[in-house]
Amino acid sequence: MNGFNPPLLFFSGLFGLILGSFATCAGHRLATGGSVLTPARSYCPACRHTLGLSENIPLFGWILLRGKCRHCGAAIPARYPLTELACGIFAVLAAVALGPTPHLAVALAFATLCLVLSLIDLKTQLLPDVLTLPGAAAALICSALLPPLWTLGVGWRAALLGAAVGGGGLWLIAFLYERLRGVEGLGLGDAKLMMLFGALLGPVAVPIILFIGACLSLPAGIAAARAGGDESAGLRARVPFGPFLCAAALAYLLGGPYLLHGWLGLPLPPRP
Repeated sequence: MNGFNPPLLFFSGLFGLILGSFATCAGHRLATGGSVLTPARSYCPACRHTLGLSENIPLFGWILLRGKCRHCGAAIPARYPLTELACGIFAVLAAVALGPTPHLAVALAFATLCLVLSLIDLKTQLLPDVLTLPGAAAALICSALLPPLWTLGVGWRAALLGAAVGGGGLWLIAFLYERLRGVEGLGLGDAKLMMLFGALLGPVAVPIILFIGACLSLPAGIAAARAGGDESAGLRARVPFGPFLCAAALAYLLGGPYLLHGWLGLPLPPRP
């Protein structure tokens, strides 16, 4: 883009913090069988005390409370402020990459969905169809309607091919792994998640997301195996793959063209 836009970066970061706060709330409620919108106000998971305005400020509310509920003193998990901060940082970087365009709104919505899915997967090792399938449909629509810009707006043909490669490819890998090893290696939820990513970012993004996601998950898998006292378990340790795929997809959305340019010598796509 032609230079930085300080007001855009500021408001994008602020909005990103708000979306991160929503993601932490939605992820916790959906992972525990609750409803995203009921109750409407945020509350302490320990004592269900409804949070006041100052307690509910994204990121800073946790700092002001020193990580504890003001009503019951229960510790507030660090994942709340970390998720809010991550979403705020992503929003600023997306604003730099995409500028004041509809693509920025799509990127923020996509990041929020990724955060919600990651939190659910970390807690339950499930990626609910009620989020991944509508997300894939929305990704197809966005890819068809948005003009090409950076990593978004790949067009409906590339979106359909990306969905087929992402979802079908990971399903095939999971099927072959289970047939050869006799145990489940990947869940169908991961395949549906990759279908979403392929629909939004195109078929070229699929192998890069899988590679980066695998690299990110490897240390976690080894650490989980050692923590379980069975180092021979290696990659068989039950570590959710969804959060690592989400992190890889967000990284591709922001910097995928640079990876492709350096790796394959392809030209960079247009920027605002």
